Amino acid sequence: MISLCLYQIVVSPNKLSPLRYFKFITEFIAITMEYFIICNCSEIMDDCNGLMRSALMNCGWDKCSTSLRRDLCFLWRRVQRSNHLRFYNGAVILSRLFFLQVVKVAYTFTNFMRLKSSHG
Repeated sequence: MISLCLYQIVVSPNKLSPLRYFKFITEFIAITMEYFIICNCSEIMDDCNGLMRSALMNCGWDKCSTSLRRDLCFLWRRVQRSNHLRFYNGAVILSRLFFLQVVKVAYTFTNFMRLKSSHG
């Protein structure tokens, strides 16, 4: 969706009415910001996971009772993995890096289509 909106904005701005052009710009900004917020929240979740991991390391767990140690062990196993949002069984992991990759692909697609339309 990002690349399609960007394509309409960049390739044919003269063919669009001002209202429609404004609509495409608004949609592009809204979709891009929404996607960034989701990827950024995923990154924040992983940062909080790292803070939890370091807090568990420094909590003095060795002085706790056996049952509390067992509970901390379950929690420790959970915080050892990254906590990014994942989709399709981990094939898509949302992060700021993934957001940049999507933006680069959208930009490349738009440039490719712009080149194709100017030569074709």
